[in-house]
Amino acid sequence: MRFRSRHVIDLGIFSSNYQKLKEICPDNKVLLMVKADAYGHGLVAIVRYAVLELGINEFGCATLGEALKLREELAELEFEVYVFSDIQLELEECSEIYLNRRIIPVISNKDDLNFFLSNKKFERFPLFLKFNTGMNRLGISHEEIDSVVKLLKSNLRKSISHLMTHFSSSSLSMKKNKRCLFQLDNFKKIKERLISEGIVIENSSISNSGAIEQRVGLEETHVRPGLMMYGASSVIPKYSHLSCWDGEIISRLETYIIKHFKVTKGQPVGYGATPCPEDGVVAIIALGYGDGFSTRFMGSHLYHKGKKGIVVGRVNMDMAQVFFKKDDAPELIQGELFVVWDHDSKRFQTLADESKSITYELSIQLTSRVAKTYI
Repeated sequence: MRFRSRHVIDLGIFSSNYQKLKEICPDNKVLLMVKADAYGHGLVAIVRYAVLELGINEFGCATLGEALKLREELAELEFEVYVFSDIQLELEECSEIYLNRRIIPVISNKDDLNFFLSNKKFERFPLFLKFNTGMNRLGISHEEIDSVVKLLKSNLRKSISHLMTHFSSSSLSMKKNKRCLFQLDNFKKIKERLISEGIVIENSSISNSGAIEQRVGLEETHVRPGLMMYGASSVIPKYSHLSCWDGEIISRLETYIIKHFKVTKGQPVGYGATPCPEDGVVAIIALGYGDGFSTRFMGSHLYHKGKKGIVVGRVNMDMAQVFFKKDDAPELIQGELFVVWDHDSKRFQTLADESKSITYELSIQLTSRVAKTYI
């Protein structure tokens, strides 16, 4: 583990983002997505804070292992946790975990639905059902609604605890994109059909972060915010004017300068003997691809004391080189703090763009060598 390279998570900003979310959707219950270690911010710490300080009591994971970790490490807290994708319901040991640890699988295929409905042990277990309305990833096809209704009625299921689907293109214009409109229409038809058959829909959700930002799908009981709660927008920059989101990045990635030195134009630096573009100074920072500071950051711009530098040469496993032009270089001091990103969401987005990445990946890709610190 690094001692001075840290991923600093500001829970105060996390709280502020939640208040901003509730201003957008004050009447909706929140099912907070915390998959992939809470988008790289620490699963247990984020859920503990969300329960105790924000009053959130529903959380979505991708895997049963994530959900079980929450149950084991936060056993004293009251909350609900759902597994969205890797449910493995057919495995006996997994079924027993769902039944005994109050973890709810989101059913998204007919085989799992058959198993769930025909198994006496799940007779009184909440049914969370996901339909594929056009994303074509997970979910029971909207075209199979007849067979789903038949299954529910033949197994005397009179209600669905939570009905949901997932948008494929909420990063685009929700009110003009044909795929989004197609999915909205399909979900409406699914609900109408179930209700017409006397099946009660207790809760429903369709809005992920991008949809929430564009105020779409808020007529359902729940919203399912993910990335936006951690600060970044899910709407691509081209359509940023359609988003009402102004959250802040809840984390700061900081490291320190191991060494600095002057360079002349053409002087080779690091692996591959990459020539410097002009005269200036180079700062060696204590982050490399072994920390999740990917080789894709080569050519990206970083800032120090208000001055813009650029990552030159190959990113190493343990360090990287940041070049500053001679006439616009900050004072560099060996051992001083160097911030890779802070709470500025626009600069965070730019860093993702320049590294040919997406904002989702920046914090998720950090490895365990970079300690998490909470303030």
